[in-house]
Amino acid sequence: MQNEDILTEKQKSVLEILEMNNFNKLKDFINSIEIPIYFLNSTNFDLLTTALFLNCSLKIVKLIYNNCNYKTLNYEVKHLYHLCNKNNIKDKKNVNDINNSKELIDINNCIKSPLLVSLENSDFQAVEFLIKNGADIFFKINDKYIIEILREEELLTTKKLNFLLKIGFSLKKFEIERLSNFEFKYIKMCLENYVFDTNFIKSLLILYKNGEGIPKRKFNHIINAEKNKIHIPRNFYLEYLDKKDYRKVEYLYKYYDTANSNSFEDFILFYLNYFDRHFNKKPFYDFFNFIINNDTILPFSKEYAIEEIEIIIQNKKLKMVQLIKNNDTLKLKAFLRKNNYILNKLYSNKNEILNLINDYNASSSVVYLLQKFLLNQNYDEDTID
Repeated sequence: MQNEDILTEKQKSVLEILEMNNFNKLKDFINSIEIPIYFLNSTNFDLLTTALFLNCSLKIVKLIYNNCNYKTLNYEVKHLYHLCNKNNIKDKKNVNDINNSKELIDINNCIKSPLLVSLENSDFQAVEFLIKNGADIFFKINDKYIIEILREEELLTTKKLNFLLKIGFSLKKFEIERLSNFEFKYIKMCLENYVFDTNFIKSLLILYKNGEGIPKRKFNHIINAEKNKIHIPRNFYLEYLDKKDYRKVEYLYKYYDTANSNSFEDFILFYLNYFDRHFNKKPFYDFFNFIINNDTILPFSKEYAIEEIEIIIQNKKLKMVQLIKNNDTLKLKAFLRKNNYILNKLYSNKNEILNLINDYNASSSVVYLLQKFLLNQNYDEDTID
């Protein structure tokens, strides 16, 4: 059963007190019952998790903790549906809140932990109290870290992550591969917390304070050693490369060992080719245009990018001329459609196009296609045989 019927009368009584957030009544209740309060806890009812879920005061949370003899705070509670009973709720806003709470309970197969619930509610005071008393931010629920569950619930915020980073969350214990589905801002926060962190900066300041000069070679070694604390998985680069979000590729490259920049170049070029799904070189063209038009630390020079784009343009010109010479209307039409992104770079003015038509004695069908695609004339495609 997943409703209030599974609760005993004493559990229902304490639940009512917690819903009122009344410290004195809870204290009186604990003193009045014949059995220890922790006897009310069961597989589907937990006083501490319930109090945190209901946003009870820290005084109540501490009172429950001190009276319930918890051997550990790293435990799971299943089925909190008794917190979603709407029968006695008059305020519609509260009904909506309960509906939202039930959705959160449903996520992750209805399994919660005290620390997860306090983070869901952004109750940072409670989080600090739980951590101080042994709650582990790396405790897994259904083989997921709490930070992963918060992301799935869409409850992770920069404020929460910043708080977690300050109290000990780190990529030292959390596999960076698990961040692959996170928003980039969270990936960035985790990286900057772990690499070139406060300890690294302090160690450099100590060297300077002691008057120790650092030779350039040694300094570069220190920097590379710090970078090598983390290995950015390739799929991180590939996601942003495929989305043409080159600034994010560039940001991740900051953590790449510069001694292996040649392998990085080969890696990028290989996957630009892989992402060329229409076989028209557009991924290369877009990437090299980014290099040309922006200041970037990516290991590609502007000169190299200009040469590569010129090669793309020249190869496409040769291909188009060959199709015109062969009077291959169907293949020419497919070529022009597929390479529409770069046509204005092949022949930039009307005279060049007219010379192309005259030089190769183009047929009327070819002339039509060149007019349509290169001169932006609006003709009916159905007139072509």
